[in-house]
Amino acid sequence: MQQQSTTLFDKFNTRIKNHPLLARLMILGMILIAVSSFTNAAKNLWGLIAAAPARPEINGQWRAEVPYDWQKTPFVEIFNFSGEGEELHGSVSFLGIQRNITQGQVSSARLQFTMEIKEVAGDWNNPKLALYRYQGKILPDEIKFSLQIEGSTPHSLIEFSAKR
Repeated sequence: MQQQSTTLFDKFNTRIKNHPLLARLMILGMILIAVSSFTNAAKNLWGLIAAAPARPEINGQWRAEVPYDWQKTPFVEIFNFSGEGEELHGSVSFLGIQRNITQGQVSSARLQFTMEIKEVAGDWNNPKLALYRYQGKILPDEIKFSLQIEGSTPHSLIEFSAKR
């Protein structure tokens, strides 16, 4: 005659022995938990070792010769950037007049921002808002820009470089 289990552990152990599928599922669950814990621990450790990519140092003044599509010779424009992290603030000159930039963002090697200008196209009493959308690729000693102007008249894409 078989002796009956009296403790909770003995009852649990007997059930596992009598149900091999349940035992396999429990082992699989423990393996998944162990792998998940190891993966999270490794990811956290890697985060301590590998620092996040630093923001490129773009703060300060930059100068560019911008070949606007309505002008025969390039116009010298000045870019003043400030900010930290992904934020980008500052101003950009347009035909020599400084204007604030909006919606500025910086990533590891790129920046983008918008400048707004009231544009007069024939009607001095009813100026239209033109958007100047700048996108730039940040290199060690220059920023390669592309500028798309959205105004009352169509414009082609303008490409130029800015240097310190």
